[in-house]
Amino acid sequence: MRRSLRSSTPLIAGLLAGLLFAILVVPLSAHPADSRWDYDVRQEVTFSGTVSSVLEKPAPGMIWGSHLVIDTVSGKLDASLGRWGLVGKDALRVTPGQQVEVTGVMKTFNEKDVFLVRTVKINGKAYAIRNQHGAPIAPQARKLAAEKGETL
Repeated sequence: MRRSLRSSTPLIAGLLAGLLFAILVVPLSAHPADSRWDYDVRQEVTFSGTVSSVLEKPAPGMIWGSHLVIDTVSGKLDASLGRWGLVGKDALRVTPGQQVEVTGVMKTFNEKDVFLVRTVKINGKAYAIRNQHGAPIAPQARKLAAEKGETL
């Protein structure tokens, strides 16, 4: 038994090394090959308006994460802030009645329009919600950038 275990050790080590390599090579932000997940910064638009409600958790039928409902000149806008938009140090703090400017891309989920917010401006301060590829920015990334004196 000991002899067969010793002879299989290099095989197991090789398999683990291959698995580790595969994990590192495959992008962590991979999405299904579905155009509704594509975030194209060239399609970004900006809306301004008044926040009518702040949803820390999505209402039924909404995509996951926090949302702002914004009254614009075009009507109500469901602005998705993603999982971490309102979480962590230096996160966005917003209340109903505040004027905001949001930049992002409009998408359709469950037959409803939703605006994937990349940046929010409130009182002259800009908050990064997603990166240029549309991936939500985690609180840890905001903290690390602040420690380095960088802006996201």
